[in-house]
Amino acid sequence: MIDLSPNAKIISASRRTDIPAFYATWMMNRLRAGFAETVNPFNARQVMRVSLRPQDVIAIVFWTRHPQPLLRHLDELLDRGYRFYFQWTFNRFPRVLEQTGPAPEKVIDLMHQVAERLSPGHIQWRYDPIILSEAMSPQWHVENFAFLAERVKGATRRCYVSFLDFYKKTRKNLEPLNGPFRVKEPTLQQQIDLMRKLQKIAQSNNIELYACCEDHLLEIPGVRKARCVDVEVIHELYPEVAVIRRKLATRTQCGCYESKDIGAYDSCLFRCIYCYANADFHKRSLPRYKKHQPVFSRLIP
Repeated sequence: MIDLSPNAKIISASRRTDIPAFYATWMMNRLRAGFAETVNPFNARQVMRVSLRPQDVIAIVFWTRHPQPLLRHLDELLDRGYRFYFQWTFNRFPRVLEQTGPAPEKVIDLMHQVAERLSPGHIQWRYDPIILSEAMSPQWHVENFAFLAERVKGATRRCYVSFLDFYKKTRKNLEPLNGPFRVKEPTLQQQIDLMRKLQKIAQSNNIELYACCEDHLLEIPGVRKARCVDVEVIHELYPEVAVIRRKLATRTQCGCYESKDIGAYDSCLFRCIYCYANADFHKRSLPRYKKHQPVFSRLIP
């Protein structure tokens, strides 16, 4: 068994921004230093020091669209004894929704490279969030999901999905979308009908489908409740880790286990118009990114 400290934590890196894509150097500097500082997003005066020593880290959950910058340090991550897996978003949505990002063929190739080096269990594919409009009808998602599932088959065993949540800032960011891309809120029945079709596609590609914060979809055979930060996944990948952590929801119907996030909101450069973590790219995210220094203990000073 691994000799972890009593206060060892699962590290989330990060729900708030894409650390592997844009802050890999900072992340490695913090792991070498053995700690990071994180600012309470609701109280800027509250700063917490988070130990990142290997004995204090149960595992790291890397949330990302494109982890290639971090993968350059993969040997060091492994040599230092860190345990980790990826929550890897891959949607192939139209550019009007995802204005920047890696080409799909590059993502597919990279997923298979990582799965071959580590294992398919280290990649939890996220098709998330599902957005409906005239241009992105349920049938469009069926065809798009089938296209992706067939190509990532063998590189992952799980896919996490959820439908778009219409938070205040999300509605504001989506307001400019007009015509065929004007977003529609689906009914529960539309969600269930679509999810049934996605489940069959996933199953045919040896992928389990998980519903994230969508418990009404669990009535569909073959759809399981998502726990994106999941002790069971950690135990599966790293059987030597024998720790129990309590579940600690981050939003309604969330099934995640307790973790500590070391990221910062409004700092991602992937201009996904539906993003929950970015309020305004030009006014907030880009200026904050420019303040970033990889040598600082905080992601954004």
